[in-house]
Amino acid sequence: MPNLEINHVLNLLLEKLKEHEEKIETLAKDVDALRNEIRSTTTHHGAKQPEKPTEKEQQRDNFKTILVVDDDPNLVNTFKLVLENVGFRVDTASNGIKALYKVTKLHYDLVIIDMNLPDMLGDELSKRIHAKSPYMKIIIITGYGSYMEELEKDQQIKRVLMKPIPPEDLVEIAKQTITRE
Repeated sequence: MPNLEINHVLNLLLEKLKEHEEKIETLAKDVDALRNEIRSTTTHHGAKQPEKPTEKEQQRDNFKTILVVDDDPNLVNTFKLVLENVGFRVDTASNGIKALYKVTKLHYDLVIIDMNLPDMLGDELSKRIHAKSPYMKIIIITGYGSYMEELEKDQQIKRVLMKPIPPEDLVEIAKQTITRE
């Protein structure tokens, strides 16, 4: 009987290792794709540094931009549809690495981040974004109430929202967060 238990434990460990191996392979592919994208966007002097848009550029482009970071394609598509329907320009990223790359290349008025991403937690991503672009406003969304109190203390995070988020609340909170200084 003990051999059966050992075999069961070993099989469980092998399954977990296989799951993690698949995740690592996916992340490695994402990193390679980003590396290739970075190489294609660099000039002979090196990569362009992200800059906050000038006042003139902001006046010319009245559309506010939002980056939605979540690995759930249904949620991302819903948020994108709802926010674009009221006039926002919406970009998306399925993990933290892609989001970091995008915020170094483009300006967003608001970044909406899921707390549980495949490669890092949302509060870690928030800190990294704030270090690169302190003027970007951040909302964290979560399905776990246990995160709420701790996240609400974070200075970089403007709001913490619990899933599910009704579409009308999403729009109103996005507008309020973008316009609030």
